[in-house]
Amino acid sequence: MRIAIFGTTGAGKTTLLENLKKLLDKKYVFVNETSLDCPYFNKAYDDSNSDVQDYNYKLDLWMLTDRMKTFIKYKNHQNVIYDRSILDSMVFSQTDHMYNRLDDRDYNVFKDYFLTCILPNIFDCQTNNKIFDIVIYLKVEPHKAIRRINKRSRDVELDTNDLFWLNLTKAYEFWYDIYKEVIPFWVIDANVDDPSYIANMIANKIKDVDNKID
Repeated sequence: MRIAIFGTTGAGKTTLLENLKKLLDKKYVFVNETSLDCPYFNKAYDDSNSDVQDYNYKLDLWMLTDRMKTFIKYKNHQNVIYDRSILDSMVFSQTDHMYNRLDDRDYNVFKDYFLTCILPNIFDCQTNNKIFDIVIYLKVEPHKAIRRINKRSRDVELDTNDLFWLNLTKAYEFWYDIYKEVIPFWVIDANVDDPSYIANMIANKIKDVDNKID
């Protein structure tokens, strides 16, 4: 199957991906997120930067392009799991806008482009042309996610105000409500502090579907 992991920072996406590598058949390709490779990342997340809105617009465009390149690279793989995907780009752009890291003009341009050129290619109800068979939504309470962010102590995340993470969680829920109309989701309670339990549960669900397909 073609699977994307969806959820706010601190939900446990990367941990889930690493655990699934140990639990699933070797036929699966696992694709890690590449956001830290972005040349705009540090300046876009520096609230003291006077050009923070400009850098965030560039960051959002870079991330969308990078995720599309990744999709194209693996589009012929029948069994692939993504740690974040094209779906996350609109979530982060909206959060940047809510947090005043992106002005109205740039946000609306980005949103119009995404809804006009990207989303229709993700799923077409008439042709059943979709890029994901399942999207796994790791749903977590915002304050739980923030505690996990603080615990892992990544400098760029620790320097980010909690309001950004609260807005990010809201944006994930907002876009989930939109995406679920055209893309099949598994919603997983990620508040459980037992990543092995979550990974085993999801791996078993994936194996069940794979067995039915085979």
